[in-house]
Amino acid sequence: MNIEIKQFEEKDREQLRQLYLDVRQSTFTWMSRDSFNIASFDEDTAGEFILVAKMGHQIVGFASVWLQDNFLHHLYIVHPFQGKGIGTKLLNQVIELSTSDVTLKCLKKNERAVKFYLEKGWQATSEGNSNEGAFILFQLSKPKDPLLNR
Repeated sequence: MNIEIKQFEEKDREQLRQLYLDVRQSTFTWMSRDSFNIASFDEDTAGEFILVAKMGHQIVGFASVWLQDNFLHHLYIVHPFQGKGIGTKLLNQVIELSTSDVTLKCLKKNERAVKFYLEKGWQATSEGNSNEGAFILFQLSKPKDPLLNR
């Protein structure tokens, strides 16, 4: 499977809007489907750096990051492509871009995502509540550059 990770381009917006809507509606089953809309992608990623995972011309996932805080805000993979290493590729790119430790919030009810982050070495640092439910705040320490440690 040839997956390419690229920086967001405006021509990706329509596919990303639909992907974001579809994955959220099918994953966040505890929420009303009416609470999601096609415009949410634009609102929820405004001002963020977006990486897009593509297979040919098809977008199969994305990550959006608030770079100022090294905060991974969104990581979504289309369901048929989950479990194929795409999320890991996106995470690795996010870590490369970050200037220090990376944090993210993951809804507790999103058990598959919680398991994914724990398996990748993220540490739960605290918990809280949002409009979408209880969440876990995760942190991943950015690996030190071995060239700087000589």
